[in-house]
Amino acid sequence: MALDIQTLLVLMMTNVFVIALALPAIMGWQVSTAARFVLGSAVAQGLGWLAFLVAPRINDRWLSTLSMALLSGSFVSMWHALRHWLGPRPGRRLLWLAAGLTPVGYGLGFESYAFRVGWSNFGLALQMCLVCLAVAWPAPHASRRWRTLVFVCLAAMVVVTVWRGVLGAFFTELYPYYRAPHPVNIAAAVLNHLALMLWTMAFLVAWREEAERELRRQAETDSLTGLLNRRVFAERAADLLANARRYGEKLAVVMIDIDHFKQINDRHGHAVGDHALSLLAQVLRASARRGDLVCRYGGEEFCAVLWHADAHAAACFDDRVRSALKLRLREVDPAVAFDFSAGVAVRTDADTSIEDLLRRADAALYAAKAEGRARMVNAQPLVQPV
Repeated sequence: MALDIQTLLVLMMTNVFVIALALPAIMGWQVSTAARFVLGSAVAQGLGWLAFLVAPRINDRWLSTLSMALLSGSFVSMWHALRHWLGPRPGRRLLWLAAGLTPVGYGLGFESYAFRVGWSNFGLALQMCLVCLAVAWPAPHASRRWRTLVFVCLAAMVVVTVWRGVLGAFFTELYPYYRAPHPVNIAAAVLNHLALMLWTMAFLVAWREEAERELRRQAETDSLTGLLNRRVFAERAADLLANARRYGEKLAVVMIDIDHFKQINDRHGHAVGDHALSLLAQVLRASARRGDLVCRYGGEEFCAVLWHADAHAAACFDDRVRSALKLRLREVDPAVAFDFSAGVAVRTDADTSIEDLLRRADAALYAAKAEGRARMVNAQPLVQPV
């Protein structure tokens, strides 16, 4: 039995609309930006194929041009979903250029069938290539499985799309109209069905992966500051100390406490107090080096473990934090100024656990407060029992 292109296109449009309706039911409406771009891509695909199917009965030129714009928009939306899931991706400007020129060129050159077929198919193929590049570009934190599936689907679509463009532009007698029952046209319609289902499955896996990362992040970080929470910090700090002891490396623990934090809450309200905590957390994160650990230890108290750091390096860290904090306070709200006290403990051979370092750093912190606050004090070394 011969496959009818019109029937295949109607089925494909129906599938696209079903997916566009099913995705919000599965994901819900309160989803990430990436997931919303996926929903937008599905809706644009469905509307694009609907416009293409009804165009000959209403206004072929304008509706089929609209169809090209919607299909182009679906690939732009897909690319942006990948960018939000995978990080910065190459090809953004070229993609937007291709997405704009594809429908414009199609509409302007509509009177020439060969031109508009070649132009539209080559334009859509270029956009799919750029989405392929985006999904193939390195992203160590994302699974290769769903990315490979998206890449294979789009790469196959690129092949048949370019083939169809070549036929329409240079061998028009073999492909004289869009719905011609040419084997390549039929293959493209069938492949669209398969690709649509497969990349929808892949994007659902990507969405689940994103949700799992977010749950893991929430379990590991403090909700107000975004720094590591105390439990995860203690685990990772213990690992850093174990490595430092094993390889004889330097290590410093810095305990930090905002001075007169209760007065900030009493005078300005808890919202300002929360802002102060967030601001100090941002400065600590920016001042830390790769490999250092920073956490909100509790209340207005923070802790940092500085890898490959002695007392001098800890003092430099303290200076960086104080200078950056003063600068940020002048920029954000000069009326609400605050400072902090700090205690530092540098690893010795007598420190057998991270708790030893934390206790010494905490004692040094209280000494800093007793000496007048707004300063750092070095802890006394732990005496090795004889």
